[in-house]
Amino acid sequence: MARKVLSILSSCGIGLFVVTAMAADLPKEGTFSGTCTGLGTFKTTKIGDDRALVTFDETGAQLTNGFADHTTFHCWGTVEITKGERITEGYCVGTDPTGDLLEVKVSAKNALSNTVRKGSNTFIGGSGKYAGISGAIATTNHEREFRPLTDGTYVSYVTLEGNYKLP
Repeated sequence: MARKVLSILSSCGIGLFVVTAMAADLPKEGTFSGTCTGLGTFKTTKIGDDRALVTFDETGAQLTNGFADHTTFHCWGTVEITKGERITEGYCVGTDPTGDLLEVKVSAKNALSNTVRKGSNTFIGGSGKYAGISGAIATTNHEREFRPLTDGTYVSYVTLEGNYKLP
């Protein structure tokens, strides 16, 4: 169960973001793609043979083709495993090099057996140049491709594609 639980986590795609340009140079809307990697811990509470609840906490960094490049992030949330299905929900807060923040809501629903998982994340808000942001990020998590460092940890690698709009 622990190995399967590892595959449900990773908020990275969850994908947080940073901009290396000044606020005046940031387009009011656009698309972006990139990769994100993170390290995290998890705790599983097994309820029965086909049910478990998991909490996770992850930190990491992201590289993109422009928007949200070089952001560091902190993500946390829960995973509900029921009869071979996992539902992930959580949040990420990203900090760009200038200190502005982004908030992203993380959501994913996948079969527990999936080795690659798809997710859908939504911009909730931000500070500074990100105030009033909206948009979405589609994520593909390749977490099972990496051996965990120790029990209760995971390493994630996520590809992402997103869009954003500023007021």
